[in-house]
Order: sequence, then C-alpha cells, then structure tokens
Amino acid sequence: MSPKPVTEERGETGGAPARDRWFTLACYATAQLALLGWWLAFHPGLMSPDSVTYVAHVTTGPWVAGQSVAYDALLGLSLRVTGDLSPVTLLQTAAMAAALAHLAGAIRSLGVRGRPLLVAVGCAALSPPLGAFTVSMWKDVPFTVCAVLAAGTAVRLATRSGARPGARSRARGVAGHRGGRGGGWAWDPRFAALGAELLGLGLFRNNGFLVAAIAATLLVALLYGHPGARRWVATLAAGAVAAPLLLLGAGYPAMGIAPPSRSFAYQTVFGDLAVAYGRRPRLFDREQRALLAGIAPLDAWRRGATCQTMAGVFFDPGFGHARAEQRISDVLELWRDLLLRAPGMMLSTRVCRAALAWQVASTSDEPGGELYRFSLRDPRLPEGWQGTPAASVMRQRPIFAGLLAAGLFALDASTVRQLEWLLWRAPFWCYLAYAAAALAWWRTGSRAALAGAAVVAGQQIGVILTNTAPDFRFMVSPIFIGVLFVPLLLREAAALAPRR
Repeated sequence: MSPKPVTEERGETGGAPARDRWFTLACYATAQLALLGWWLAFHPGLMSPDSVTYVAHVTTGPWVAGQSVAYDALLGLSLRVTGDLSPVTLLQTAAMAAALAHLAGAIRSLGVRGRPLLVAVGCAALSPPLGAFTVSMWKDVPFTVCAVLAAGTAVRLATRSGARPGARSRARGVAGHRGGRGGGWAWDPRFAALGAELLGLGLFRNNGFLVAAIAATLLVALLYGHPGARRWVATLAAGAVAAPLLLLGAGYPAMGIAPPSRSFAYQTVFGDLAVAYGRRPRLFDREQRALLAGIAPLDAWRRGATCQTMAGVFFDPGFGHARAEQRISDVLELWRDLLLRAPGMMLSTRVCRAALAWQVASTSDEPGGELYRFSLRDPRLPEGWQGTPAASVMRQRPIFAGLLAAGLFALDASTVRQLEWLLWRAPFWCYLAYAAAALAWWRTGSRAALAGAAVVAGQQIGVILTNTAPDFRFMVSPIFIGVLFVPLLLREAAALAPRR
C-alpha cells in the first residue's frame, strides 16, 4: 500500500503540521552540515578567472555588466563590510541548504516518505561535484539556488490544482482557496516567491531570463483549468523576464556600469562561423572571407572549427576583439545569411555545442569536448594587484588542512571517466526527473511533479539555445533536482510493480 500523502492543512492554525516543519528543519540541518564541511575545506572558496573579473569590477574597475551585476555587488559589499570574500560563499551554503530543504518538503507533500528524501538531500550535499560547486565563487551558484527554489515552489503551486478529473489519485493535493469565476485562485504568497525566484535567474546569469521564460511558459501550460493561477504566474514571470533586460539596457548604464560589448554578447555566433568555415569554406564568398580575415587569420577560424566550444576561435591569440566589435553588425548579417542558406549545419553546430545539456555520454574524446570542472589553484591576479587587500583574500586559506586534503581526494576520485555521466553531467538527471514526474502524473493525475520538472526543462532548453562550452556549472540545478526526485521515482515504480 502506498504511503498517504502529506497535505497542506489550511485551517485555523494557518500553517503546516509540526512534523512537516521538523522534516524541513532536518533537511536543512543535514545539507548545511555537509556544505559547511566543504566551506571549511576550501575556505574562502574555490576561485577561477571569472572570480578575479568579479572582484576587479568592484575594486579597480571598470565595472562592466558582462557578468552578474548582482553577484558583483554581493562580493563588493562583503569586501567593504568584512574585508573578506568568505561570507559570500558561506551564505551560498546556507542558501543552497534552504533550497534543498524547500524542494524536499515540496516533494514530500506529494506523498513521498521523509526518510528517503532526507537521504537524497544528504547525498546531494555530500557529492564532491555539488558540494565543491556550492562553495565556488561563481555567479552560477546563486543562479542554481534560485532554480532549485523555483522547482520547489512550482511543485507547491501545482499541488493545489489536484488531479485530473476521474483519475485514481493517491497523492491529491489540497484544492486551495478559489476565487472568482472559472476556477480562478485567490492570491497566494507563493506566486510572489516564484516571481522572485524567476527574477533571480535573470539577475545572476545574463541569459538566465531565457530559462525563466521557458520554465514559466511550461508551468502556465500545466496550470490549465485554473485561469487565475495562470494569470498570476504569467504576469509575474513576464516581469521577472523583462526586469533584467531593462537593467542591462538602461538601468546599469544609469548607475555608471558599462554594458557588455556586443562581440562578447554574441560570442556563440563566432563559434558558429568558425565551424561553418572549417567544414564548408565554399559557403563564403570573397567579401565574407575578407570579413573573417579582418577579425582573425583564416587559420585561426580553421583551428576554432570545433562544434563543442566557441573558445577555440574567440580566445585565439590572433582574434581581434576590438575589430570584432567594430564589425559586429556585418558578422551578424553573415550569420543570418548562413542560417538561411545552410540551416542544417548551423542547427547541428548548436546541438553539438549543447551536448552538455542533452547527451548522457561523455564528449571528452571529441575536440574541445572535455568537461570543464573547477579551478583548484589560486587564480592568477592582474599586474599591480600584489599586496592589495583584494589579492590577500583571493587565495585559499583552508581552516582545516585535513578537510582540504579529504576534499581534494574526493574531487579527484569523482573524476573517474566511467562516472562522469552520473556525477558531473546533468542529462541523466534531467531524464530521471522527467520519468519520475511523468509516472506520478500517469498514476495519480497530479501535475505537481511535472511543474517541478518544468524548471529542469527550462534550463535544459535554455542551455541548448545559449551554451558556449562544455562547462559543468551551466547545468548543476538539474542534478540537484534530479537527485531529490529519486525517491519519487522509486515510490512510483514500486506502486506500478505487480503485487504478489
């Protein structure tokens, strides 16, 4: 017999049962304890060249909106108030622990037992790739926190819609407060929470608004039959998508923060052109070849003709970024022309570059396909930084040397090639989440798990549209969410198994 669902009781108390609060607290404490161990090991946090760029923005300048202005501001505030960067990474552990507890509580409301979920939370936090990622000084960490939170909030909201009429629902959610006609919903604070979480996706990653837009579109579709809820979600999502674009276009320049160069914003286009020139140079006439040669030697375009990454051409020593910026309009016109004349090749290039999002197997054997993981050494600092306060805090200062050694050992052990698909690549976890959600919907009629999987789909599709290289950090939230969906999948599989 399947376990009874844990429903949200709205009565005079207006809150969840005490056992639910204790479960959420237990999940938070478990995740926080494990993530704190990673923080103590890699204190003040793992850094990369991107980390140096963030700090440079808010110290030596100039401040450019090519990265996340919100994350830059967090680092700048930490430096000003505490003189250190470690408070930001410590805050990241607390935020991730809260996000995991939030999602676990949402999945438990579908009738999944608490103990397997608690184990899943512990496994996610202890995983070397996920634990080390959480204490990395990357804008992608708060982006991932927002995605995990959004998945939990989406599950909670969709739980209110219950099961489809006539379904054999054993995990039916509470109907919630109805208002108006046609099944409209009264205001629920979780609408505001979802809006804030979707906004965070765009604030912490410049192309995150695409993920928010796709996830919100799927969620609105899942809320069919509830026009009030659909209006709330669509309205708040539209604001969450528009706000980062408005900030990039007008808000940040008004604050004295320079917009990113157009060549940086369209760097994937240069990767597409390199592959096209390397594979089918006859597609380019004399004038178009001259355009390419004016930006980088034609040999550099050939060297960069790998579909796995645009870095081969964009970061080639011969690539002239200033010349690319001057000719960006012509470059975009050439790209659109090729898209019309050779759409198959251009689409193939984008799909290949997005293998990180959809291909379970490793791409390390392909040129440029090796997965980028972490920078485990202190970052190289710009000239003139020696002896500055920023330089003194941008080096590893492990609080416990033993924990550092254990963390490095665990990370190295996790890079075994045979386990890359499981520990470092997200597609397996994406498909697992979809399978769990589909089984739950098919068996019970509840769309709640599908709503959580919509956030996974948003990131998977968003990365397919915008990916630049096989970088682990671009697809971390589906791994976190997929791990927590394992107990749901096991519950659904056990319910479908024939009884003896």
